[in-house]
Amino acid sequence: MKDRSVNSYDLKDAQQILTTLAPSAGTSSRQKPAEGSPPEYLRLSNEFLSQKGSRISAQPDAGVKTASVPVEKEQPQKFTSWESCIAWCMNMIRAEAAFVVDSQGFIIASRGRVPSQGFEGAGAELVCSVEQLERVAPDAGKLLWVDLDFDKRRVVAFITPSESSENYVVGFIAPDASFYSLKQHLTTQIIDNLPNLD
Repeated sequence: MKDRSVNSYDLKDAQQILTTLAPSAGTSSRQKPAEGSPPEYLRLSNEFLSQKGSRISAQPDAGVKTASVPVEKEQPQKFTSWESCIAWCMNMIRAEAAFVVDSQGFIIASRGRVPSQGFEGAGAELVCSVEQLERVAPDAGKLLWVDLDFDKRRVVAFITPSESSENYVVGFIAPDASFYSLKQHLTTQIIDNLPNLD
C-alpha cells in the first residue's frame, strides 16, 4: 500500500496506515495501567496545599512585582517638575499621553503621544468644563476627577484642589483599566507634591 490517501470510511486501510506511521503507539507509551497499581500522578491533599500556600505568602520574593501592589506605590514619590510627575503617573496607569493645564488654560507640561490638534484646546475646554460641572452639585464640594469616555478614546483629568485661585488640571489620554484602582494613590501623590511643582 504505497498510496497514503484513503477514504475516511475505509477503517481497515486507516488502521494499516496508523500502524505503519506509529508502530509503537499501542505498546509503550499508551499502555493501560494494571488494576490496583497506583496512578502515574500524585494527588495533593488540602493540608499540603495550605502549608505550601502559607510558606509562599510568608516569604515573598523581593524581585517579583505583583499586579495589585506595585513597588512604586509603597513609597511616596518626590517630584521636582510637572514633567517628572506626569511621567510617573503615565507609567503607573499606562496612559498614552498626559498634560498639565494651569487655571487659565495654558499647557505647562505634556508628555506622550500628542493628538494632532494638540492639548491647547483640550486644556482650555477642560478648565471651562470644570467650572461648569462644579455647578451641577454645588453642595458636593470641589470637583476632583473628570472621566470622559468617547467612542475612540478616554480622557480623564484630575483637578488639583487649592485655597488660592491657582489650580491645575492634570489630564491623561487613554489610561489603562488599572487607573480606577490607582486613582486615590495618584491623587495623594500629586497633592503631596504640589508645593514642589508650582
